[in-house]
Amino acid sequence: MSDYTQAIKDRALALNGTAVVVNLVGGQSLSGTLAYATAQAYYSTTYPDVLTVTVTGKAHTVRLDHVSAIGQG
Repeated sequence: MSDYTQAIKDRALALNGTAVVVNLVGGQSLSGTLAYATAQAYYSTTYPDVLTVTVTGKAHTVRLDHVSAIGQG
């Protein structure tokens, strides 16, 4: 896992449950409520490779390698 991908995961975890703007590779963006959470597996923490942004009641699942930035919105 690259440092960049881990940074996106850390940012998503910090902003879980808040209003965000997720900028995607290619220039598109999603504005809505972010859902991202880790899972405990015995002696380690698992970070999912996708996040969910709910925009006007519709959930959009996005792979983290398609995210260029996450900001509060």
